[in-house]
Amino acid sequence: MFFFGDNFDFDSSDIKIKIGFFHFSSCSGCQVAFLDMFEDLVEILDTVELAYSSWLTKKRKIPKLHIAFVEGALCIEDKRHLNLAKELAEKANIIVTVGGCASFGGVRRLSIGNQAPQPSHQSFIPLTEVELLRPKIKYAIPGCPPNPSLLYNFMIALLEINDDFLQPFEFMANSKDASGYDIVKEIINKGLCTGCGTCVTACSSQAMGFNFQYNKPTFNPELCVHCGSCLAACPQSFKPYPQPVYS
Repeated sequence: MFFFGDNFDFDSSDIKIKIGFFHFSSCSGCQVAFLDMFEDLVEILDTVELAYSSWLTKKRKIPKLHIAFVEGALCIEDKRHLNLAKELAEKANIIVTVGGCASFGGVRRLSIGNQAPQPSHQSFIPLTEVELLRPKIKYAIPGCPPNPSLLYNFMIALLEINDDFLQPFEFMANSKDASGYDIVKEIINKGLCTGCGTCVTACSSQAMGFNFQYNKPTFNPELCVHCGSCLAACPQSFKPYPQPVYS
């Protein structure tokens, strides 16, 4: 039996959990990751209803939703983005940001405008910084894109209210400074870094480097744009917090 408590003000006649998938400005890789896990979700199809998706449903009107999974950064100059944000604030009980762009800003932090074919689109912010959506955003899933198996286990934990699993995602949603500082403070300084170099390859501004003598990444704060890509990509990023338990 899945239970969501008082946070959900739907009619008692609702049997299935209504979920939706939404896209702002991104490469759509997070939605592809969700599609990759749908075979594993067969076991909960009697509990979950895909109520809205720009890819998988033909609905034009957004219905009331229990959970909205959202990828991508919001473009301030795009009226469609602003209208979508207003609708999500009104119709979703809980918003889950998916991937680095929606959660931390990602590569959209580097946008400077004048790029064809949308030269006016130059101001992008992660959904976690949109005041209209902040009260509804409960969890943030890092990754670029997130691993489909992680998304699947997150879905199961969310339906079962597995707080031990969900706590790191709630922490991510409230992170105020996702950047190389977090890699240094939470990963390197705590001895959790394995020297894999994933954060270095994920960094678009070259703020993250690598010291081959010590087999550890380096960080140049003058080049950091606080996009959070390094934290989203780091396989150790959850280690400072209570760990998800995979069943």
